[in-house]
Order: sequence, then structure tokens, then C-alpha cells
Amino acid sequence: MKDKPGYCSSEYLGPEYYPGQVVDGVRHEDAHQLSFDDCSFDLVISSDVWEHLPDPYTAHREIFRVLKPGGRHIFTIPFYQASILDETRSVVNKAGEIEYLLDPIYHVDPISDEGSLVYSIFSIETLVKLKHLGFHTTLHKLYSPVRGILGNNGLVLDALKLY
Repeated sequence: MKDKPGYCSSEYLGPEYYPGQVVDGVRHEDAHQLSFDDCSFDLVISSDVWEHLPDPYTAHREIFRVLKPGGRHIFTIPFYQASILDETRSVVNKAGEIEYLLDPIYHVDPISDEGSLVYSIFSIETLVKLKHLGFHTTLHKLYSPVRGILGNNGLVLDALKLY
């Protein structure tokens, strides 16, 4: 996709950088405060990101803002299929410190040796909150042993910006 017109990729490189800054050839973006103009993209793709955001719904509002009407956000998240409410595992308090509400979980992170903290695991509540933001979201459950997609939680969400 990188050869397509308008293609842009980014990583979160840390709080010491400002959104849109390029560091060693990699664009830094904070999903909570994107540097892009309103209605900039037809498609945003993210994988294994949302659980690591302290405020994922602020980030979803930012994605909504930068998508054109009819644009899509395709993304993956850890998802409790039998739960109604999201599981908030950690929060950032008013002093800017991390509070662990449950035992911390860290995922492997190629950018950080310490790993990436899981703040949330999502559920049906996510679909409701995305609807309130203006998305029509379809959840796709993937299973294809021939392609190596195994297990019970191969989920991809397709959030369409309605207006």
C-alpha cells in the first residue's frame, strides 16, 4: 500500500515527540491528538493498538475526525465476545500516573523492551460507543486454518463513518 497516493504510516514513539514529527524516518503520531486535517483519509488501518491507549474513545473520535464521510477505520482489538462492558485494566490518573485496576498485562512491543501496557480489553460496549460517535461498525470473525488464522478471537472491526 505504501506506493498508493496519499499513503501515510506512523508509530507512537513517546511523549517527548509532537504529533507529525519524523524521527529517524518514522512519522510519530499520538492517536489521542492526530496532526492530520479533518476529513483527510478514506481509510485508516490499525492493528493491535487500541488496547494500549489510555483513552481509546478519544482516539476513536480523532479517527472519526480525520476520516472523510464514507471513510473506514479497519482495526483489530482484544475482544471479550461474551461480555457486555469493556474491561478497564489500567488508567492514567489526574497526576499523570498509571493506576493498575487489575494485574498489569504487557504485550511484546518491537519499539520498547519493557513491552506495551494493556489498558483495556473490549466488548459489546465498544460497538455501542462507536455508534454514538457516528460509526456503523461491523465485526468480522476470522477463522481459516489454511491461512494460519486459528483460535476463537480472530476479530477485525470495520467502522464506517456515516457522515
